[in-house]
Amino acid sequence: MPSRQLSTPGIRALFLRAWFKWFVILLACAGILAGAGYATRYTLLLNVARVFLDHESGLVEQERADAVAIAFAKPTSVWSTPMKNQMNQIWEPIKASGVNYYMFAKPRNWFKRYSERSNPISPYYQAWVGGYVIKARDGSLPTDLEALAWQVTALDQRSWLSAMGDSDPIADSSPAIRAGSITIDGHSLPLWHGTMRSHSDLSAHPTGPLATLIGMPPKSLWPPGIDSFHDVSLDGYFAHSGKCRLWSTR
Repeated sequence: MPSRQLSTPGIRALFLRAWFKWFVILLACAGILAGAGYATRYTLLLNVARVFLDHESGLVEQERADAVAIAFAKPTSVWSTPMKNQMNQIWEPIKASGVNYYMFAKPRNWFKRYSERSNPISPYYQAWVGGYVIKARDGSLPTDLEALAWQVTALDQRSWLSAMGDSDPIADSSPAIRAGSITIDGHSLPLWHGTMRSHSDLSAHPTGPLATLIGMPPKSLWPPGIDSFHDVSLDGYFAHSGKCRLWSTR
């Protein structure tokens, strides 16, 4: 039976078809990786910022000086992984030192470039939850914990708004009202409620690292009548003790 041999043009055609097949596969893989990288860029940015902040020398020294830290239970998928900041410079007006532990609502899905905290139509708009470890620099104990809670929160809010680009940050609080009790780490603590007149951190022209980290929806997605840094009333609940103070707003 006569053997059948491929001609040179036939071999070349087979080679080209095989090369084109692998080229398409590699191109598809590169596209998938690029798409995944684009979709997760916000998460990656948050993770980089978190690692940097967690190892910042001033924060590490402050946590050692505090000898106590706040650990949250694993948050639901709505919330970002907890972050922390040293607060000494922000609390300078009241001569206090400490650390802020907090989290905010992350993007609704991988393809969103902004946190739900920045989304005016989200139920998590401007919401955050966190806790402060606070120490008076002279070693004294506060006689009015409710007043101290509002002081540190107002200073934090003004500093945050300023870092987001608000030229006239405000944070005016109402008197706190007892709203029941809450159990934290097995301890029953008084739960307080109050409101704060402030500004949103929403910006049509976000600049700076904090605004980049949080992300902003384009103005075309804002509800009619909403402006940058518009007035808001923050509804907050907090609990405190001689060892810790927790605060959340919504």
